[in-house]
Amino acid sequence: MIALQRREERSREEQRLGTAGPLSLLPEWPGEPLIVMNGDLLTKLNFAHLLDYHRNQEAIATTCVREHKTQVPYGVIETEEQQMTGIEEKPTERYFVNAEIYVLEPETLGLVPGNEFFDMTELFEAIIEREAEASVFPVREYWQDVGQREDFRRANGEYEEAFDE
Repeated sequence: MIALQRREERSREEQRLGTAGPLSLLPEWPGEPLIVMNGDLLTKLNFAHLLDYHRNQEAIATTCVREHKTQVPYGVIETEEQQMTGIEEKPTERYFVNAEIYVLEPETLGLVPGNEFFDMTELFEAIIEREAEASVFPVREYWQDVGQREDFRRANGEYEEAFDE
């Protein structure tokens, strides 16, 4: 009981530490890959598939990504200096965006500074700077960030359809 109490005290943030900084408060490093995710997500992600993928990639870190589409509401003009070279009517841009779910090998925790504000983006930048393997895993299952009121309402409306089987 005392050990649990000590562990609980050590893992409490005294100041904001960002999305990766709290990892420095772990009382010990795990012996296996660690799944970390933001607490304001609702997802049907198959975590076993994610772990299998991470292991097969032989990466020290994997981040989940979602495809995000944005349609430009106007015709986009392509130019070269002052000359028009083309026009595309209302194109749709596609990006992979951070789905805020990660798999980390234990050694990545050594890159997290102790008790300082440190975001997951900074951790992945540090991994990339060291030319270590960082992979991406596309999330195709239901995924919704519910941190904003409108997104929470949308997820409430979609919940039964997405999660009833």
